[in-house]
Amino acid sequence: MNTECESEFNKKIEELKNQYYSTNKKNVFFKTNQKMECAAQVTNQIGIDELIQKTIYLIPNTNSVYLDYTVFKTYATPENYQKIVGYILSLFDYCIENYEYYDAYVNLDTFTISAAERYKSIINLFLNKCMTSECQYSIKLRNMYICNTPNTFQNISNVLMPFIDPTVKQKILLSDKKQSVELLKNLMKN
Repeated sequence: MNTECESEFNKKIEELKNQYYSTNKKNVFFKTNQKMECAAQVTNQIGIDELIQKTIYLIPNTNSVYLDYTVFKTYATPENYQKIVGYILSLFDYCIENYEYYDAYVNLDTFTISAAERYKSIINLFLNKCMTSECQYSIKLRNMYICNTPNTFQNISNVLMPFIDPTVKQKILLSDKKQSVELLKNLMKN
C-alpha cells in the first residue's frame, strides 16, 4: 500500500473515531459495545469494501496475503464478519490458483486478551472455514507469520490451538515486535 495513501486513510479513520468519542464519552469499563458502535460508524462513513481492501491484501507479485489487525479493529463488527472472512478466503484461493500455495502475514500489533475475547466469533469463523484438517487452506498454507506477537500471545494461543489443525500449527512462525520490523519491511519491499 502506498504510504501517503495509507497515512491519509489512517487519518480519516482517526478523525471518525475522534468524532464518535466527542459525542459519546469514552467508557472506562464495558468498552466492547462502544467500540462496536464506533466501528459501525467508521464502516458507514468509509464503506466496508474499501476498509477490507486496506486491511487484507496481496503483496504484489507474490503468494503472500497480508492481514492488518490495526485497521481491522477500527471497523470489524459481527455484521461484517462473514464478508471479511470471505474476502480473506478469496485471496487465499487466488494464491492457490496462481502459485499452488500461499503465505499469510498477520500483523497483531496492539492485539490484547480483551481483543481476543471481543473478536472470538470471527476468529472461530475463520478457523472453522480454513484451519481444519483436510481443508485446502490448511494443506496449501506454506507459512503463517504472526507479526508483532503480543506478550500475552501464549495465553491467547492456549485458547485457540485446540481448534487449529496440527499441520497448520507447525507452519505458524511467531515474530516479536523487534523481529517484525525487519520481516514486514522486507515483505513490503515487493
